Amino acid sequence: MINYSDGNGNQYIIEQGTIEYNPVKPKFSSSGIYNGGEHRKRKLTSHQYDEIASIIKEAITNKPSHIKNRVKMSGVISIQEEITVRSFILNPKSEELKKIDKILQEIIKK
Repeated sequence: MINYSDGNGNQYIIEQGTIEYNPVKPKFSSSGIYNGGEHRKRKLTSHQYDEIASIIKEAITNKPSHIKNRVKMSGVISIQEEITVRSFILNPKSEELKKIDKILQEIIKK
């Protein structure tokens, strides 16, 4: 399972066959105003899943795009494997973060 939190704290849960979007609500946003929209759950084709997984893998392997501590607008990738979880924090200005955000937003808005 892939869990991704974008720069606003919206959460995407990605599994083979499904993607779930859990948006931040104003009550939990840093500004108290931001609203990530409505919860959504969509089916993923195997092509869509493979495309997401490829971009995520690229972000994980490109270590210069990682940062040690979460800062505003950074993204977090968490990969659940059996009983372990590996997490990676992406620099808010990294190309990998932009690619991940773009594909996930395109899929979730369909």
